[in-house]
Amino acid sequence: MVKTSTRIVGALALVGALMSNGPASAAQPTPGLQGDLNGARTSADVVVPVDCDLAQAGQTKTTSVSVKIFQSVGRLLNIATGSGTQTCTGQLEDVNITVDAIPGLKFQPGPSTILIKLTETTTTPPVPPLTTPTVTITETESGARIDLRP
Repeated sequence: MVKTSTRIVGALALVGALMSNGPASAAQPTPGLQGDLNGARTSADVVVPVDCDLAQAGQTKTTSVSVKIFQSVGRLLNIATGSGTQTCTGQLEDVNITVDAIPGLKFQPGPSTILIKLTETTTTPPVPPLTTPTVTITETESGARIDLRP
């Protein structure tokens, strides 16, 4: 019985010492992407910066962007999807995407999670004796925080 009370007193002393060292603070959130909600809060306009290399001579290169947004509101998980494409120019370009919520769901202003899937398609014209072009597909995925604004 004496050992238990000694442990409790020691634990309380540790808590008191930690609390007297100053207020605890959380790390500042890193800035993420921004999404503009429509009036009904059923979709958001998102600008995704895309950087893809310029195609080699004779090739064509395009990038398709697939976006999913997830937002937890109470016990509900709001989900939205959208996509867009661009022709690669070798420079950073913004792709404007409207991301639509699953019917019946509405988003709240505030933080959410965005998943971005980039699919880069390179088409090389056929070189004789070949008669069909060569198509190379490269996919990358990433996630980030997105702040939805009214």
